[in-house]
Amino acid sequence: MSRRDDPAFNRVMDGIYASFMKRKALVEGRHDRDIRDPRIILDIAGKLSLLPDPAKVIRITGSKGKGTTSRMIAHILREATGADIGLFVSPEEIDHNDRIRINGVPASVSDFMAAHAAIEPALEAAEESLDGTSYLSPYGIFLLMALHYFRERGADYLVLECGRGAEFDETGNIPSAVSVVTSILLEHPASLGPTLADVARSKLFAGANADILICDESSLRWNDRLNIVEPEKVVSVPAPAEGGHLPAWLEMDKALARTAADAFLGRQTSRDITLDDKSAAFGILRDGTTRCYFDACVSASSIDKTFASRLIGETTPVILASLPDDKDTDAIRDFFAGEKGTAYYEVALSGTRGYLHYDNAKAAGRVEDEIHYEDAQGLKALADRLRARHGTDTVYCLGTQTYIRLVKMAFAGG
Repeated sequence: MSRRDDPAFNRVMDGIYASFMKRKALVEGRHDRDIRDPRIILDIAGKLSLLPDPAKVIRITGSKGKGTTSRMIAHILREATGADIGLFVSPEEIDHNDRIRINGVPASVSDFMAAHAAIEPALEAAEESLDGTSYLSPYGIFLLMALHYFRERGADYLVLECGRGAEFDETGNIPSAVSVVTSILLEHPASLGPTLADVARSKLFAGANADILICDESSLRWNDRLNIVEPEKVVSVPAPAEGGHLPAWLEMDKALARTAADAFLGRQTSRDITLDDKSAAFGILRDGTTRCYFDACVSASSIDKTFASRLIGETTPVILASLPDDKDTDAIRDFFAGEKGTAYYEVALSGTRGYLHYDNAKAAGRVEDEIHYEDAQGLKALADRLRARHGTDTVYCLGTQTYIRLVKMAFAGG
């Protein structure tokens, strides 16, 4: 039985999203700075004694790679210290309880629901005091549940992934010893923008209330321009060389994770700790004779074009993208159109899952198929039809985290 078929689990999920859904029509399409108030959730955390000691916290934000870097840091800390490491990520990988992990193991469904029950009275009291567009953010509620779980289980260190931003994001307003900005790209402009400078300002805020900020060189340049974080607190990590067996952005995440872990512990950790398999955003799945590459990519600027061109030349994959209207759809399509022999298709996801709008692609007749965001069999059947049409055993899937979740469900057969 799917988690979505479990009535008790669904009641918890309905409770997490109730405050937002009540005001969705009022806040949809508006910038976070106008509708998000992190103090609402953080006040609850304070009343419940859930706010962690900053010396035990690392936070991660960025336009691409924040989830991967978070998982890598948690793994390094566990391997280097043997301590119990609490990891909170957003969004979920498969089911919502896997947002909350200790030593890589997701909270059980029963523990996930118990964490919600423990904070529910405080949520109900806070909801009664809200008016206008103020709401209890679902992300913030997941964070409260994670902090409760970590406290109850006695986690030694916490690795917390921010949501889409930092400045108007609950985790972004929790002080930490170390913060990481993985990258700054024009993603979520409707929420964080409209300009790239607005996105940069929101992301870099994570370093303003940290002792040390670890970032890539592009983020350093943005900080030099915007003066968000004191220069003496910033450590930039050089970009790795392209052309390796992993995309360059993934190699960058590994370098950021190692630097952050070293700064947090005050010593160099072993470079023998393997990180290649710790990404939730990129990987290779095999299901029978089908090989599926997945890449949580929604911006052309975040594609390792050298890696993608080599992959296309070596495997001639069917490329199956799912990119809602607010993503960098045209630029991604243009890049792949320039690759010789590319078979590029787009899929729209249906169902209630955030703001998944594909009106532009549908109007232009570019959608090969529309599939419910839970329909793993439907996606696999579409991929098989396209593979047969083009005589290839490889599929390259790229798009939003919601889409990559479906890809994993479709191709995780081994």
